[in-house]
Amino acid sequence: MNCIRMLAGYIDHADTPGGPVAYIGNLRPWDHILKDTLYATQENLGSAAAIYRCWILWNKNWKVILLPITLLIANLVSGYTVCATYAVVLPTDTVFNSRLDRWIKTFYSVAVILNIMTTGLMGIRIWTTHRKSASYSVGQSKLLPVLQILVESAALQLVVEIVLLALYCSNINAQYIVLESVASIVGITFNAITLRIKFHAMSQSTSRVVSAVTHPEAVQTIGSIPMRRIHVNITKDIEDHSDSQYAYTESKGSEAC
Repeated sequence: MNCIRMLAGYIDHADTPGGPVAYIGNLRPWDHILKDTLYATQENLGSAAAIYRCWILWNKNWKVILLPITLLIANLVSGYTVCATYAVVLPTDTVFNSRLDRWIKTFYSVAVILNIMTTGLMGIRIWTTHRKSASYSVGQSKLLPVLQILVESAALQLVVEIVLLALYCSNINAQYIVLESVASIVGITFNAITLRIKFHAMSQSTSRVVSAVTHPEAVQTIGSIPMRRIHVNITKDIEDHSDSQYAYTESKGSEAC
């Protein structure tokens, strides 16, 4: 859509009053409304995917994602309200118009809060799981690299969104440059998380043989996480009823699992 608008502005409207600047700066054309609608949709889909990941990591606990879902609904309302308002503003109005200002600030602010909240929830879950399993596992933790990948990838999108919010609140037109990069950043963030985790899993699979030699006492379990052996005490109670005589014996044993 940006390419279509650029071609229309510099070719079809090159000789019209105001030139390409007047055409591109006009908020009312259908292509501009469609472009920002697609942006709002992608931003909200990205937030919804992050909330879904939180839901899965927290064992499908709805209480954990109740607040993020509420914020997502608020972001849906504010984002699409902005797109609908474009159709009724004056051709000379800008995105800093008072009718748009509060809705755009709400959309950008909630997007930043959602990013921080979902990343934090996923990070806390991975960290607590690592702490609980650290005493049973051997070798290097496989959860901490995942946490690092998650935080680093999400930080890219978070920084861009904070810069965009700051520029818009300062009424600086440079916010258009950052705005047009957000759609690409959202895709890069989610693809980067998927690819980096996949590459990490591939590198770990090549080191399993080394881990087996280094830690011969380790037991390979589901998920390819080597665990320490634990000792389990087993007590057996045997009752013998014969010739109307009651006999009771007890034997104990110990097994390693």
